[in-house]
Amino acid sequence: MLNQLDAYQFTNDLSAANLSAKLDANENWHIPTERLQPIVAEAVATVDVRKYPMGIIQELRETVAKRLGVREESIVPTVGADQGIDLLCQGFLREADSVVIVGPTYSFYKLRASLAGARCIEVNLNKDFSLPVERILEVAGDRGVVFLCSPNNPTGNQFRAEDIRRLCDDFSGLIVVDEAYVDFAPESIVEEVTSRRNLLVLRTFSKAFGLADLRLGLVIGNPGWAPTFLNRVQYPYPISGLVANIALRLLKEYDLVNDGIESLKRERLSISQELTELQGVKVLPSATNFLLLSLTTDYVEAHEELLKRGIATKRVGRVLDLENCIRVTIGTQEMNQSFLRALREVLQNA
Repeated sequence: MLNQLDAYQFTNDLSAANLSAKLDANENWHIPTERLQPIVAEAVATVDVRKYPMGIIQELRETVAKRLGVREESIVPTVGADQGIDLLCQGFLREADSVVIVGPTYSFYKLRASLAGARCIEVNLNKDFSLPVERILEVAGDRGVVFLCSPNNPTGNQFRAEDIRRLCDDFSGLIVVDEAYVDFAPESIVEEVTSRRNLLVLRTFSKAFGLADLRLGLVIGNPGWAPTFLNRVQYPYPISGLVANIALRLLKEYDLVNDGIESLKRERLSISQELTELQGVKVLPSATNFLLLSLTTDYVEAHEELLKRGIATKRVGRVLDLENCIRVTIGTQEMNQSFLRALREVLQNA
């Protein structure tokens, strides 16, 4: 059975040497490592790793809930948002249940739903990348799960809140909204988990908080059932005390995170404007920490040529009506300028 399942495709090319700009995995380069290292060092000096973590995880839940405007009972810590996806597939799906995946989008939804034995139904976004609400309701039936990534990866756009609310109102199954990139976007739907039993929101500390290596995520659900999910589906000690300690310190020094978000947004605007001026490139509007580009040249060749110049990007290919797409993380100003110089060379030599 396992041989019949697709494998997750990692973004980075491990054979690439001397990268000057790693822009392939949507990591956050706008929180300076010299600011993060002391926070990590203080946490390491504080935590007694001989002990199972208990109280600090509860403190993290309470602190996150306060920041997000939800009840503490709604917060379920996970080992990255990916574990949240896996656990909810285990907890909410039975063999032959229907899962609607609205794409193109993050491939992990289909991978874990398939492993749970679910029947995956893939529905394309509208041509303007908006949600095809009627089509989703038509194929979803009256049970199962609908996965939405908002803002979406790889298209970069955020779905309209009223469309998500309509799905919650008219579908009796579970609506999962992955908000991994929402800190870079205009709004969030997370507070509505309090009033909607069939809405679940995923969050991660890998993007805006710059903690990709620590693997910390959140399942945020209705307080009527989220505690049961935490106690019956999630592991007894869901994350390490060290990870919780680091996350708490960053939450208490949120100005550092917010400065990184604002810096990234400024750089996103700047590089988008420069890319717009390049012949042979179509750049899509983004509410994330990456940009989707459609090229007039072959995207595989462009990716390889950029890699030779020390620039790692993500090969995407066709996205609805857009050909030859690559995805590019918003790096630091230095990284982005290196990417622009390399892309100009690639396009001129194509």
